[in-house]
Amino acid sequence: MTSAILVGHQLEEAFCRRRQEALRETLRSAGCAALLVADRGQLCRLFNYWARDVFPALGLIQADGPAVLCCMTPGDSTPFADEVRAFEGAQMSSLRPQLRDLALDQLRDLLPRGGRLGVEGNLPLALWEQVEPVDMRMDIDRLSRAKDRDEIALIAAGAAAGESAFAAIEPLLVDGTREIDLFAAYQAAAVAAAGQPIGELGNDFRGCAMGGAPRTAPLRAGDLVPIDTGVMIRGYYSDLCRTYPVSGVWAPAQRDAARRVAQAHDLALSMIAPGVSCRSVYQEVSRFLDGYRGWSFGTHLGHGIGLRPVETPRINPHWDDRFAAGDVFTLEPGLYDAELRAGVRIENDYVLSDTGVEALSDSCSVVPA
Repeated sequence: MTSAILVGHQLEEAFCRRRQEALRETLRSAGCAALLVADRGQLCRLFNYWARDVFPALGLIQADGPAVLCCMTPGDSTPFADEVRAFEGAQMSSLRPQLRDLALDQLRDLLPRGGRLGVEGNLPLALWEQVEPVDMRMDIDRLSRAKDRDEIALIAAGAAAGESAFAAIEPLLVDGTREIDLFAAYQAAAVAAAGQPIGELGNDFRGCAMGGAPRTAPLRAGDLVPIDTGVMIRGYYSDLCRTYPVSGVWAPAQRDAARRVAQAHDLALSMIAPGVSCRSVYQEVSRFLDGYRGWSFGTHLGHGIGLRPVETPRINPHWDDRFAAGDVFTLEPGLYDAELRAGVRIENDYVLSDTGVEALSDSCSVVPA
């Protein structure tokens, strides 16, 4: 992936309108007059509205009427709504309490008093006994699973920013660098590459460990450090892992483990297609990895990504999801043992279509020759 600065990423109006219309069809089937949207990610997916989470907004998609957005700040791009309503959420720069209730007040004339209203889970207390709530989280998840082209572009942009950040920190992967300083350098490089603020960065920056948040502990030569991160752009998560030897020298066992993990990617990709059982892919890769030279593979193989860092499909023996066209997912096979001074995990992002799998990140880019 390119390390060029990434700017101007946002969703496309035609796709946002199409996603709104798909929800209208679901609302009609459920006998709901409208859907109240509060989730920050869904506000972006449906309306192209993105603002800091301290500035909440609400969207209302009516089954047989306009899509209306109510917000206190204009956000960072033009929202795709039939109507935009504003509410006063601050006085002399101080935020007022209960901001979502203030937004809700601006939408009351559109709510189905006594009728069925789709909600994302619990009904806001301000609407208690005024509408009949219908929990539509399962419907929203179902409609959100297959990613449109504009959503895939945001995930790919996050992955590219992550790849740029990996390249930026390689000089710091030496004996004595503190884990927290490695984290700070990675985050700074990812923000610079994304060209905009990013969300919470992710999981693992610990040397000689399977994972964990960064500490003030220094890296030590000869250890492996798996760096597992997810650069989020406008609510959409990428998820990558690269494993590095501290000081840049792979021990023979570590090199063998890295090569085996790269081969596990190829094995999984050779099996994945629409309709294939995720459990069966996991089981085949687990047979290939677990126990190799006495080392273990005891984690999931991957998962879907999108507006949450872990979505369907789950490539995990505890589920039996099936791959579907439109899935954006990770593969993250690994091998772990004390002999390896932690272990090797390599994670890449992919999108599945009816014609095959496309990589959204560099494939196994740090595997030693």
